[in-house]
Amino acid sequence: MNFYAILWVGVLVAVMIASYLLNKRTPLPEGCEEVVCEGCADIACSHNAAHQKEE
Repeated sequence: MNFYAILWVGVLVAVMIASYLLNKRTPLPEGCEEVVCEGCADIACSHNAAHQKEE
């Protein structure tokens, strides 16, 4: 196996994990609200009203 190919894949995986963790820790900006979409009937969309929790 090529050492540089394994090293390159390792670097890419490390960058992906680091960017995911940094993005997860970033707070939402003030004034940012939940996206409520009622424009389509796509039930698979996570923004569809059918997926919203009702209390």
